[in-house]
Amino acid sequence: MRKAVVFSITAVLLFSWLFLPGLTERLLVSAQDDAPEIKKLRPNLITAGTRTFTIRLEGRRFAEGANVLFDGVPLPLPRIARKGKILLAEVDASLIANPGTHSIQAQNPDGASTQTLTLTVSAQNPELQILLDGNAAQEDSGLIFLPTLLTDSFGKGSTVTVWGRETTVTEVSGGVQIEVSNDFVNDPAEIPITLISKDGSISNTELFFVVPAPAEITGIDPEVLQVGTDDVPLIVSGIFKPGATIVVNDMVLATTVGKNERLEATIPGNLRTAPTQLVIRVEQEGIQSRDTILPVTPTSDPFIFNVAPIRIRVGEKRPSIEVIGANFGKDVTAFIDGQEAIIRVATKTTLTVALDRELAVGTHTVQVKDPDGNATETIAFEAVPDVMVETFVGLARVGLDSDCVPGAVAHFWRPRRLSLGPDGLLYITDQQNHAIRTADINSGQVCTLAGTGEEGYNDSGNTAGKPPTFSFPNGIAVDSSGTIYVTENGNSVIRRIRRSGATITVETVAGLFHEVTDKDKQEKLNSTRQGIASYRDAGQFDSAFRLPDEIVIAPDGTIYVADAGNSAIRRITQRNGQAVVETVAGNGVPGFADGEANKARFNTPTSLALSLDGNFLFVADTNNNRVRKIDLINNRVSTFAGGGKGDVVDGPKGEAVLSQPIGLALDSDGVLYVTEFGANDIRRIDPAGNVTSLAGHGGQKLLDGPGLEARFALPRGLAIDRQTGVLYIADYENLVIRKIALR
Repeated sequence: MRKAVVFSITAVLLFSWLFLPGLTERLLVSAQDDAPEIKKLRPNLITAGTRTFTIRLEGRRFAEGANVLFDGVPLPLPRIARKGKILLAEVDASLIANPGTHSIQAQNPDGASTQTLTLTVSAQNPELQILLDGNAAQEDSGLIFLPTLLTDSFGKGSTVTVWGRETTVTEVSGGVQIEVSNDFVNDPAEIPITLISKDGSISNTELFFVVPAPAEITGIDPEVLQVGTDDVPLIVSGIFKPGATIVVNDMVLATTVGKNERLEATIPGNLRTAPTQLVIRVEQEGIQSRDTILPVTPTSDPFIFNVAPIRIRVGEKRPSIEVIGANFGKDVTAFIDGQEAIIRVATKTTLTVALDRELAVGTHTVQVKDPDGNATETIAFEAVPDVMVETFVGLARVGLDSDCVPGAVAHFWRPRRLSLGPDGLLYITDQQNHAIRTADINSGQVCTLAGTGEEGYNDSGNTAGKPPTFSFPNGIAVDSSGTIYVTENGNSVIRRIRRSGATITVETVAGLFHEVTDKDKQEKLNSTRQGIASYRDAGQFDSAFRLPDEIVIAPDGTIYVADAGNSAIRRITQRNGQAVVETVAGNGVPGFADGEANKARFNTPTSLALSLDGNFLFVADTNNNRVRKIDLINNRVSTFAGGGKGDVVDGPKGEAVLSQPIGLALDSDGVLYVTEFGANDIRRIDPAGNVTSLAGHGGQKLLDGPGLEARFALPRGLAIDRQTGVLYIADYENLVIRKIALR
């Protein structure tokens, strides 16, 4: 019977071949119709040396699981969009390091492939430089973005391409405004932007980042747990994408999707054996949601976890504390030092308790009772004396003193960062004077160490015989031998200043640049070099930074850099006798994610502070409104403070609200001090992550006096004298250096 079936099928096929040739032809055509097709490759031209970017294939019939073949090799993490009409993948920087051509294809899981297209990698014309000002958007924003390309290279006949498509260009001061269309920001990607001159030469390539939307948690079940040892089911409601996972106390849990697209997981019993606050997050596509707190309490009775702030400044006009706990309600009673107190606001988890304006300096307690007399333990907080803020040096007028002058009459123009040297001098980057200044911490005398007041890029011994010049110097650090390191916004490189008697030597130690040899251009730019802003880990002069900010030096000589424009933390180390630049944390893409250092994301990290043991690096993650902490031993990133929501300004880790933290300084007792760009305040963070206000009260003004009354104007850099307990502040817009005696 089996033979008969085989024969019958064979006969039918032979009959079809002989008498129905059109059928075979139609079958072949149908197979071809099912094959993927590329209509457009974006881009088809890229600059050699560009960092990892997203390649975009526009076409049809891209099947789920399709690959992008780069010279026949699949690229990692391909993804389909627009119902099979878009295929995206990342091209690693190593593949486009040198000029040349590469073949690009799409291949479906069944092996069907597209035609082969060509990606050309072209050498950059060093005369064409662009810098993207405003380089990130969130996916599915539905907006057209109009960032500015800062450049003086846009001439008649020039074009700008966004993902290989010529875009609308409007000339503005300092460069050109370009358009990133809304159809390009529907999916997470790293979009290349390039300037092409009339003769076809190509600039450096900048990247516009489209970052994933974070998950949004709208509710959790249960909302409160009691202490126990059993595993507990957890249901999280919200807005999620496929592959989203629940994270509890930084532990990723096995997650499934349940009814109504809710996420389900099991909390291990060992996480609830003692009273605590479990931090619930959802992670998707490498970024995490805001925190949601799940209290774990001993019973259903009232329970206090902590109070905020933990330190109250004597003199507050309407002092109060937030009591953070569980099982509260409108019928509970609060007691301060055993005396019943007024509760201004009450929820199940938070009480706002009024304090006496005459609260004495010292330790005080708070307790909560319910109507049945069930009472919490007493929790302590402190009332502390207010600090005094005074102007250390500066006349609060724009100017540059070429010689040494008394501090009271010194001129600055937006002092940015500070560093204390072993010689008793406070080193200052006087940013818009393009100069490095010093102030004697004993006498207050201010001197100009390097820089002429004119912007430029000239190291000592340059071919034009020009004095050393800087372009918007930013971060500054002084090592134990007195050598000074400076980062620059304008040149995107790291410079080094050495002194030998009266001789000052300035040289570049890391970053990408090219030599300017044309005499006319040297005069026009006041430069014999031009820095190149980019992102590249490599040897010291092949590496690249973008708007590098604060810099710190470890005892072993390792130099850490907050690479603000690349949203990454970099370091310069010695390897086999050669200086190399590598990324410590972050991946160049702005966003927020804790976890493994190479997967973590920052958004404009600006300031750094190294722990006393050298094992941890604190980061002012400015546009994430957080202070982050990098474990340099285990290569992990966590949030140290900030990220809270609502009106709780001071408070414990995860609940306090920070407003664009931009400066850090660490005291000998482990207390971290922070300047806030967004609030014009100085904050204090203890080793447990509790945030309290130290000085400032919002508003931009120059006003000395008690911390409660003092005012700042966009304060930036901090430096602390750990011997005397004096904190120095670069009061950027007030054009002065302030100081606070901490003890």
